[in-house]
Amino acid sequence: MRRKLNARLSQEPENIQAQRLSDLLKDITSISKIGFEDIKTLVSIGVLDLAKSEARFSAEMISRATTISLAVPTESALITALSVAPMVGVKGVAPTIAESLSKFGASKVAQIVQAITDGVVTGTSTPKISRTINSLVSTLIRRQITSLVSTIINHVSSVTRKETYKQNNKYIEKYEWVSTLDGRTTFVCMARDGQIYNLAEGPMPPAHFGCRSTTIPKIRPEFDLGFDTKGTRPSLGSEGPEQVSTKTTYSGWLRTQNREFIDEALGVERSRLFRAGSLTLDKFVDPTGRVYTLKQLEGMNPIVFSD
Repeated sequence: MRRKLNARLSQEPENIQAQRLSDLLKDITSISKIGFEDIKTLVSIGVLDLAKSEARFSAEMISRATTISLAVPTESALITALSVAPMVGVKGVAPTIAESLSKFGASKVAQIVQAITDGVVTGTSTPKISRTINSLVSTLIRRQITSLVSTIINHVSSVTRKETYKQNNKYIEKYEWVSTLDGRTTFVCMARDGQIYNLAEGPMPPAHFGCRSTTIPKIRPEFDLGFDTKGTRPSLGSEGPEQVSTKTTYSGWLRTQNREFIDEALGVERSRLFRAGSLTLDKFVDPTGRVYTLKQLEGMNPIVFSD
């Protein structure tokens, strides 16, 4: 797409005349829309392949820890689930994969068109406008696409796992939220790490764009092999990379970090409240995962703020 945009801009004189702007923007809009539609098509094709692979993998891995063999969701069930499941947030508010890609494409087309319009209006030369568009497409938009695609991958994995859990609800009725143990984890994922949710009503990752959280199923006791698993999970704290027990939650792990690390992760005031034991991590967010402001926290917990 970047090359096509450059090729079209190269057809213009050194200084684009205002009367030529309308035709130029029509062509740029068309080129940009086709480029983002191609991205949407490629992602959509990969989504189903990823979902089918993830479903097989999830069923196999879960079966190895149980006394039963789990069923894999059908392709039609996966297609239906992926077509309606909201990417982030509450159903009916957050967009689906298709809606997310469409909205992203439309906003980026508008951004490219606006950059060219601004250049022409301010008398910027065509070569300089081309350099601006190159930078816009190759850096900012590419990073945003990468973030969007990584969120879509997490979403596909999460939806597929949930469908696998539902397909086998005779054996699975709950799941555990698992967040990343490092300083970049968001408040909502900090609070949810280690929480057990009912399959029918609990939240699923991604909790936000760029979310790295996942889930693991809780097998009904009568079907569990009964192993007292002593596995580990990776973490990256104040002392660097370290493997910790799978039973360690984000809250428990964070308490083992130094003050500077906790201050950086939570902010100074929330760090003070957390380290003093005045508020737990789940108190920093509302039931939907939205982060309370310090003023809201003080209004709900006036005593701990007066200490």
